[in-house]
Order: sequence, then structure tokens, then C-alpha cells
Amino acid sequence: MAMVVCFAAQNLKHKARKNYKLKAGYISEEIGTASYAQCLAYCSTRQGCISASYKSPSENCLLSEYDTIDDHWVSPGVPRGLEYAAGWTTMTRIRYPVFHVLGHYQRYSMTFAQAQQQCIDYGTTIATPSDLLEARSMGYEYCCCCWMSDETKGFVLQTYNPHCFSSFNEGILYCGWGTGDVWCKLK
Repeated sequence: MAMVVCFAAQNLKHKARKNYKLKAGYISEEIGTASYAQCLAYCSTRQGCISASYKSPSENCLLSEYDTIDDHWVSPGVPRGLEYAAGWTTMTRIRYPVFHVLGHYQRYSMTFAQAQQQCIDYGTTIATPSDLLEARSMGYEYCCCCWMSDETKGFVLQTYNPHCFSSFNEGILYCGWGTGDVWCKLK
């Protein structure tokens, strides 16, 4: 279902999804390339390009400044900003060491075992609490109760958010619900 691509010249981590492409409203440039590696290389040289969609054998390459990694508030299995399109691969630059993934059917619907499998299905691993704290140190915040590798659920914030949680600290804010979403990390 997913693969990880790393363009060696820039040594940038990317996450790829099969059979998705960028929505037309998010495409900033369209070019012809011989491979998805070349498509990704073009993206890495364009100012602001974060995501690229590639289709073979037509050799179409779509570039975008839109971050397609965010699965928040989407229909089952469809990342926001993408659409189902047979034969396309969409690659998105990973800015932080973790990313949020919803369950297949709704928010906060996965058991720990399902959360682990969801990350495996994306070609990743479930994130550790240290991975989440590293993301926070890089500026990441997200108010969503997600599983971590130690079978706890939590999230990180940069500042107090009264709409998210009644308390604040600079570490992980833990939540004790029975099910949740999951923090995944590239291997």
C-alpha cells in the first residue's frame, strides 16, 4: 500500500501512497518525467514544492506546495488533498519524524493492535514517545489522542489550548480513552 522513497542527492525523507494523486486545485506545475524518482527530484529543486504525483507509463508528474501527509478529518482511507486515481503514486516530504493517521472508519477508532497494523500498512512503524517529543522540539503540535509504541496514547502542544485540553506541559499530554488514532514514523 505504501512505500518510502529517499532522494539521495538531498537526503530528504518522503512518504508515498499508491493509487492517489493530487487534486487539481493543489497542482502548481505539471511536467513530463521518465520515473517517479525524477519527478521527486524535480520537486526537490522547485521552491516550495512539498508533494509530487507520478503516473507511469504516461510519465505525468504533478508538483504541489500542498502537504498531503495530513490525514486529519478525512473520509476512510482518503488523505486530504488527494483523490483516488489508479496508477498514480503521490510522494510527500516528511517535515517531522511523526505523522497522524486515522483509523479506516473514523477518528479514535483503533485498538493498539489495529494502530500498529495501520502504521505497517503505510510502510512505517508506530512512533515512540521520544519520537513525538522530538517532533514537538521541531515545532510540531497536534491535538489528537494517538497511540504510541509503549501502548499509551497522547499528543503534544506548543502552547496552552483551552479547546484541546484542560492542562498544559512541555511534554506529552496523555489521554486514557480505550481507542485512538496513531502516531506513525518512517523506518
